[in-house]
Amino acid sequence: MKMTEAEYENKLTEYTNRDNFWTERTISQLGYSINLFTTVGIAFLAYLGTSKETFPKLDISCYSEFSWALALYIISIILIVLSAGNGFKSILSRLFDYRITRHLALSRKRYLVRNKKNVIAEDRSKGLIDSKIIDISGLKHYPIFKNHLLGKIDFIIESDFNSGLVIEKFERLRKESKILGDTTWRCHRWQIVSFFLAIFIYGLAILS
Repeated sequence: MKMTEAEYENKLTEYTNRDNFWTERTISQLGYSINLFTTVGIAFLAYLGTSKETFPKLDISCYSEFSWALALYIISIILIVLSAGNGFKSILSRLFDYRITRHLALSRKRYLVRNKKNVIAEDRSKGLIDSKIIDISGLKHYPIFKNHLLGKIDFIIESDFNSGLVIEKFERLRKESKILGDTTWRCHRWQIVSFFLAIFIYGLAILS
């Protein structure tokens, strides 16, 4: 049974609305999760600092006895610091990603406005930027994050519209945005893993 044009448009609208709904929910919950684990991680780090009297003092010498409790306590501190650090990196990476996404949306609008005559008189595709699915497998994430952290971002500027560099820069920024988004998820996963490992190891330290 064939699908009519109206049915096709309705189904496409339905899928678009679903995608927008779940994208918004995912972004919201991701932000909540990152902030939650970062806040709790910092609080737990403060607690570890106040509980240091429970464990033997660190004595680095050839004659000092090895203490499993102290070793596990130190490991738990290192892990919770790593968890908080990954949380901060997730927050920054997400902010950089949003900044690029906003810039890309504005660039699409400016590109369409500049090609208004061609879109109306000739072909609508001349005012639209055709975006394809990006593959970032095998690409290094850290250099992109570092460049954005240092403010070394090559955004689309006015002269790019005249020189024809808009599409090239647009695709490069899309790739960077996707890498930053992937960095956010990776760091958040490590944040969660480090957090629960820190709690588990601290529990072992208490029992030792």
